[in-house]
This record gives sequence, structure tokens and C-alpha cells, in this order.
Amino acid sequence: MGADSVQHLAEAIERMPLVDHHVHGMLPDPTEADLLGALTQAEHAASPADVFDSAQGFALRRHCAPLLGLPAFASRDDYLAARGALGPDEVARRLLRASGVAAYLVDDGHRPDLLMADERMARLAGAPTHRVARLETIAETVLAQSASGAEFADRLEPALEQAAADAVGFKTVAAHRCGLDLDPSKPTSIELRSAADAWFAETAGHAASARPGASARPRLTDPTIIRHLIWWALERGAVLQVHAGFGDADLVLERANPSRMQPLVAATAGTGGRIAFLHCYPYVREAGWLAHVFPHVFLDVGLAVGFLGANADSVVRESLDLAPFSRVLFSTDAWGVPERVLLGARLWRDAAARVLGGYVEDHGWPIDEAIRVAEGIAWRNAEALYGRAFVEA
Repeated sequence: MGADSVQHLAEAIERMPLVDHHVHGMLPDPTEADLLGALTQAEHAASPADVFDSAQGFALRRHCAPLLGLPAFASRDDYLAARGALGPDEVARRLLRASGVAAYLVDDGHRPDLLMADERMARLAGAPTHRVARLETIAETVLAQSASGAEFADRLEPALEQAAADAVGFKTVAAHRCGLDLDPSKPTSIELRSAADAWFAETAGHAASARPGASARPRLTDPTIIRHLIWWALERGAVLQVHAGFGDADLVLERANPSRMQPLVAATAGTGGRIAFLHCYPYVREAGWLAHVFPHVFLDVGLAVGFLGANADSVVRESLDLAPFSRVLFSTDAWGVPERVLLGARLWRDAAARVLGGYVEDHGWPIDEAIRVAEGIAWRNAEALYGRAFVEA
């Protein structure tokens, strides 16, 4: 196998449509501070140096700048000026369409009040959006509308079923709320009602002592209720996306290790549901091992790819260590700004071409087999997992 074969592989990957199986919405009119904040997982206000002088920042200046009419590696000041001159819709249109993403599966749970409507995002992207319902957000909405813990417990399942009517799957942020080291047993109805009563009483107490104008939205951290939500989704045969690995500063990283969830993964193996571990960094190999030993487990390395920039090869390669290739997915986990979509797509294509090209050149893989593996990750595995066509034939 020579350079021509590797080039053929890279060109094939470049042409592939992508299904972004986990993404968020876009801010309608982001300020410079919004842009910087969306390009970091930190909670403190990001400085331009924090964002642009990083692996992600160099990748942004290389790949996004030319799409805004600038030379590659344009200065951050020039980039910000060009972004402002073009306006948010034109920037989003250029970057989203250049990504080659053919369909977006949108998590509706993280600050949806700040984001543009999915219909507007779809119009700018030239690609359809499909909803992924966040379990904790549904439960929090139900509790806010309930007069007691008992009423919450009674109203929860109808609300979940209503959400399921127009959702392609569900997501849990248990890693952020209580950690993934969950009791594997399905909560009994008595346990659920007891936890609901305790949560309602806690929330009522917080509301009574809250400062005027403070948010009254309840925050679900109770592991019993979260386990109930997980079991409910999996027993109805749904796809359950599970955040794993790094994210915002409100999680304890070691408790977001997907291997912590092994007992619950094993206990739910016969439910008919599927678990898709999202992002996983730095626990990509642990997630790959779970996919290796449990046939209902899938994974992606979405969030990490965009942040790692030129180092993205490492997580793309690790995602292929142990997991069956048919259970590795593509995502960006972009939130707020289209740069994250473009970088997630661009960096995955480049890393996949290099990693799989190495398998062709150094290990004799047939070129058509390498293309088949890449195409699976790009979009075919998502279509098989979610049971619907996202890419037009």
C-alpha cells in the first residue's frame, strides 16, 4: 500500500456525510464574551489568551479563519473583527455548512433558554435537527409543577412518555449530578416515592430561603430518582446517552469514569435499551472495554476531539482499541457557537484519515475496509443505533 491509497482514503473520508449524534443548539447573537465562554469548559470568564493560545485555539485559527475570509492562522483580533463584521447568521451558515454534517441530534437540556430555535439552526446549517430529551430536565420540570413528592411521582412517567413521542433518544447527566458509581438495582416504587418526597421537601426549603429574584428551578441530584430515569429509558428500549469523562467544573472527574457504571451496565444488558457513552476523555479505553464486553454499549469521543486540536489523533485511535467498530460514533458536543461544530467535524476527519491511513500503510488493511470503518463511524452506526435514516440516499 502506498501514498496513493492513503490519499484515496483521505478523500473518501472528506466526502462522507456526518451524523452528529450529540450536539446542542447555537446562541442567536453571541457576544465576544459568549464566544470565548462557549469555547471552554471552565466556569470562570475566559480570556482571549485562554481560548486562542491552546490546541483548540490554533485549530480554530487554522480551519475556521479561512471560512470567514481570512488567511489561516489569522490573529485572534482579526478573527474576532471578521466574525463581528459578518454577523452571527452568516458565520453560522458558513461554518455549519462547511462541516459536512448531514443531521444533528440535539440535546435540549443545557441552557435552552439562551439558544436559537432548532428550526433556525437547521435552516442555517442546511441540515435537519432531531431532539434528544434530557432526563434530569424533564424530572426537574415535573417537580417544579408539582404540589408534593407524591404528585411528582405520579406525573413523571406521563411526562417522560410525552417527551419520547418526538425524541430520538434520551440523555442523562448523572456524571455531573451524583457520579456514575450508581447502585445497579432498579428502584422500587416505594423507594422512588420516598426519594421524591425528600427532593420535594428539600426544594421547598430552598425556595423559602432563596433570595428574591433567584432561580427557583429545582436541580436533580438524587441518585435514586436518576436511577429510576435510567431504568425507565432502557426498559422501553431507548438509546440512552450518558455523559462520561471531562466536562464542566461541576463534576468530579473520577466519578465520571464510565467504568464506574459497570454494575448498572451489566444489570441492564437484557432490557433492550442501548447505552452510548459520550466523550469519555480521559477514559476512552475504559469506555471501549465496556463496549467490548457488553453488546448494548456504544461510545464517542466527541467533546475531546475539538478541544485537543492537533492532538486529536490520540483519542480517535484509542476509540478503536477495543470497541467493535460498529459501536463507535461521531459527535461534536458543540454548544453555543458553530466553531465547535466545524472543529469537531474537521479534526475528526483529519484524525480518522491519519489513524486509518496508518492501518492501511503499516498494517496492510484493505483500503475499502478502512473506508467502510470510517463510514460507519461517520454516519452508518448512528443510523443503525437510532433505527432511522438521517442521511439521504
